[in-house]
Amino acid sequence: MHPAQQTTLKPCPKCGAPALLIKAGSRRFWVQCSRYPDNGNCSAIGAQADNKKEAIANWNASR
Repeated sequence: MHPAQQTTLKPCPKCGAPALLIKAGSRRFWVQCSRYPDNGNCSAIGAQADNKKEAIANWNASR
């Protein structure tokens, strides 16, 4: 995989909105749609991971 693909978030597959990388605690990361329920009406959210690269890879792989 090209290095840029590992760190570039693809848009939301459900609505096309930009994605956001979320950090909670020291080792909890995930990616969610910028229109996730608090900010809109999309429900797309990626799997949790231990680091940013893994969270981004999880999001992009499911797209």
